[in-house]
Amino acid sequence: MLKNNGSLRVAMISEHGDPVSPLGGQQSGGQNVYVYELARSLSKAGVFVDVFTRWDNRKADEIVRFAKRAKVVRLKAGPRHFVSKDDFGPLMPEFVERFLEYSREKKVKYDLIHSHYYYSGWVGLRLRNILKIPLIATFHSLGLLKKQALGERDTSPSERTRIEKEIMQKADLIISTSPQEQEDMKQVYKEKKLKSAMIPPGVNLRRFSPLKTDWARRKLDLPNNKKIIVFAGKMERRKGSITLVEAIAKIEKIHPDLYKELLVFLFTGDPRKTRRKEKRELSARDELKSAINNLGKNPPVYLMRGLPQETLHLYYGAADVVAMPSYYEPFGMVAIEAMATGTPVVASDVGGLKWTVKNGETGYRFKPKDSNELASKIVKILTGKKNKEFYFKCMRFARGNFGWQVIARQVVAEYKKLIG
Repeated sequence: MLKNNGSLRVAMISEHGDPVSPLGGQQSGGQNVYVYELARSLSKAGVFVDVFTRWDNRKADEIVRFAKRAKVVRLKAGPRHFVSKDDFGPLMPEFVERFLEYSREKKVKYDLIHSHYYYSGWVGLRLRNILKIPLIATFHSLGLLKKQALGERDTSPSERTRIEKEIMQKADLIISTSPQEQEDMKQVYKEKKLKSAMIPPGVNLRRFSPLKTDWARRKLDLPNNKKIIVFAGKMERRKGSITLVEAIAKIEKIHPDLYKELLVFLFTGDPRKTRRKEKRELSARDELKSAINNLGKNPPVYLMRGLPQETLHLYYGAADVVAMPSYYEPFGMVAIEAMATGTPVVASDVGGLKWTVKNGETGYRFKPKDSNELASKIVKILTGKKNKEFYFKCMRFARGNFGWQVIARQVVAEYKKLIG
């Protein structure tokens, strides 16, 4: 535990990533986990953290404390119902005003702002100028890279790149989550003089502890004579779940006997049945269902809603391999969670996955959108004899490099540099 952080107070801005919102929805993924775990870890280190997010649910409380010194504060900005994060632009001036109202009413002064995502960074820049305190920004996703991956299917607003460049130029520090993201900001965005520090996300090592496969399968009542593949991610095209289904179809043709042994679980989408769904999410689900149906009668692929992390941990442990076929992935926290459990990962050779998935050691990488190569890498793991070797190498890599206590220590060091 860190010591002597006094009454350091941080205002985190995470406009769409509510840290205590259920995972799996269109706007509930890695950013939510990152903000939640970082705030909890900073709290343990003696730092006070208020996470400001948009109040999008009338049934949700305005303020929720989730650690001794950390709470989420939901600000009214626009209607109190779901709005796509791509449409947040007109709502952000009100978000700024509500933040200032809250800080005045509560008589709280912050030492710095840490924003998450580009609209949060836009808010952070305005507050930085008003409050005269430093701004640290973490993007979690870069618009130009997402555009390259999705092409015309990218729904990001036209102003996104301009906002991202403004943040890169004016924030006091950018925290990038992988060496590749740092390089992308310098090369793709042409920000050669970027003030940045590379600090990866962490993994909750208590929640994602090493598991023996047969034990996890007993807990989930899954058969031991099957080869299990797990996918976990938002219901979003860039996560590449359709590429995985296409790879399963290739396995059926080339390795029919292995295909008969498969169980494939796709955990994606908001776990709440009553939650209002965005059109893009519904469209992506229909497209995914169609791909599964094309496998024919009784395919071994099960499309399931997102899971709480405690249950997802068991599925990671029960799996022979976790698949991450993303078209673009700034970091890819699922990969580290799976590795911490002892399970190898087959992932697209993109973003942070280039750094965390080490060929032949913690899994294999493949060319994004290439279902043939994905099928080949999956077969290589399922038919190989390196399971024990993968187990120990994955576990050691994740647990040795991505504990949240270590990550929080690095973040606090950057905070202290900025506030002197």
